[in-house]
Amino acid sequence: MYLVLALQIFEDDKIAYVFDSSSSMSGTMAAQIKTQLNGVLGTTKPIFQDYLTQQKFTSISDSIFANEFTLESIVVFGAGATGSYEKKALLEKVPGQTDGILTSLQQYLPQYFAEADANRRVVKVPYVDDRVFIFEKVSDETKTRNTIFMVIVRMSEASEMFRAATSQKMYLISQDGLVLFGPDGMPGKRLQSVVTPSFLKGKSPIAQGAETDKAVDGTELLVSYSRAGFGDLIVVTTVEKEKALGAVQILIRKSLIFFGILISLTVILSLFASSGITQALTQLFTATGKVAEGDFNIRVDVKSNDEVGSLAENFNIMAAEVSRLLEQTAEKARMESELQTAKTVQETLFPETRAKIGPLAIAGYYEPASECGGDWWHYCQIGNKIFLWIGDATGHGAPAALITSAAKSASTIIERLNISPNKALELLNRSIYDVSKGRIMMTFFLASFDLETGELVYCNASHEAPFLIKKTDGALKKKDLIPLNEVNNPRLGQARDSVYQQTSIQIEQGDAVFFYTDGIPDIQNPGKEAWGEREFIKALIAANKDFPGVGDSVDRFAVSFQEHRQGAPLVDDVTFFVVKNEGLN
Repeated sequence: MYLVLALQIFEDDKIAYVFDSSSSMSGTMAAQIKTQLNGVLGTTKPIFQDYLTQQKFTSISDSIFANEFTLESIVVFGAGATGSYEKKALLEKVPGQTDGILTSLQQYLPQYFAEADANRRVVKVPYVDDRVFIFEKVSDETKTRNTIFMVIVRMSEASEMFRAATSQKMYLISQDGLVLFGPDGMPGKRLQSVVTPSFLKGKSPIAQGAETDKAVDGTELLVSYSRAGFGDLIVVTTVEKEKALGAVQILIRKSLIFFGILISLTVILSLFASSGITQALTQLFTATGKVAEGDFNIRVDVKSNDEVGSLAENFNIMAAEVSRLLEQTAEKARMESELQTAKTVQETLFPETRAKIGPLAIAGYYEPASECGGDWWHYCQIGNKIFLWIGDATGHGAPAALITSAAKSASTIIERLNISPNKALELLNRSIYDVSKGRIMMTFFLASFDLETGELVYCNASHEAPFLIKKTDGALKKKDLIPLNEVNNPRLGQARDSVYQQTSIQIEQGDAVFFYTDGIPDIQNPGKEAWGEREFIKALIAANKDFPGVGDSVDRFAVSFQEHRQGAPLVDDVTFFVVKNEGLN
């Protein structure tokens, strides 16, 4: 009975922890969805204003729309002669695609317009993919003429996060339970086909909550939800109660065996014990009661060399072990959940590892030294220029990961300004300094490649200088590796008002550039021997001796340092990528 009570206490505590962890996850995802969708409306607001002012889309709208890669279409609907909404204007990336969409949605559009009229904003995912349709109603100053803007935006990263969640299932739903994003097979269905939480049974005003529900198949689920604060969107997470309490079941089995042995020993000893050991057994009984109440710090003081003394010693060991196991299990579960959440979010900061943009081919490699890393690399196209980013925050782990996340967020805004690399790093430096207050800094290298002229303009903030690999008629030699070290500036976050200089170099057809972080020369083998600069340069030359494509260059170089590493843990994050001017076919 005491064991049952103790385990019940632990089970209740475990459930409370899972609820807290799930609520935190749903809240984080809800905040992220709200931020992304508000970002979309923030980007399109100047387009809306431009149309409302001019009653058409001007070159300003065309420019903003063309530079937003996630936007697919913006359709304007206004009141027609019959009073119903009619298409007035259109911006689209693929000519003719939007008309096909409107035709397929013809029977649903009146309902969407009615919902937008009533609620001002409606979010739909009608095609069960990563395209999100935002219907935004805008009224004129007299509130007599309404305009509805339909924005079609791609949210691939958010869709993938809901689809690929493993430890718990996550759903993005509307108030009526329709699943917009979720595990495979669920988008387009209703959450009620799996489980019906209480907040779907009525108009619950609660922004966040958690509860225990039974699934349609009878499985007990721990359900947490958070309203996104954008339209009627809600993020829901579900965890099977049996899986969440797996550690409790292991503890029950081990404790039953141990308590079975303990009780057997107690019965045997009681048959042969004399009145002299009654007091010792009473102490053990009292201590067992304390354990049942959840006090695993209790100890018994029986100083005898017989079986009772041995039993008391074993009891003390058992109590200490159970106490340690409870603390260790709870702490491990908490840390694993938090680190997994951080890792999942950080993985969205990195681009595709293979790309071809105009004449420029790109391939990269990233491996963190722990669950969260301090390295970050990125590329993006702004007009006729490709911007290439690589940075290394001080140390690695969660603190460094937070700085890289801040750098990614700031770069997303800076990209839209279409400014030179040195001005971009000055803005990024202020962002890093404001976040870390000088406690965590970041080396950084930013370059822009002109697709028309082949000129590479770059700015270095105390980062490892990339190598220009010049194309020659023969095999690559060391003299053909040219370090891009003409300028060097302070680290990001070192001082808020640092000024950064830039320079440029010509990248001819066939030339390549190797970007990397300082974790590569520091790679150690099981004997703690570092790879070193000499072996690093030799491997770089060997990987590019015949001027291969960027994919082969990255793969060859990775094989070289993995042969030295031999499976040993990394001492620092490893990040590198190669870009090559392959020319236009």
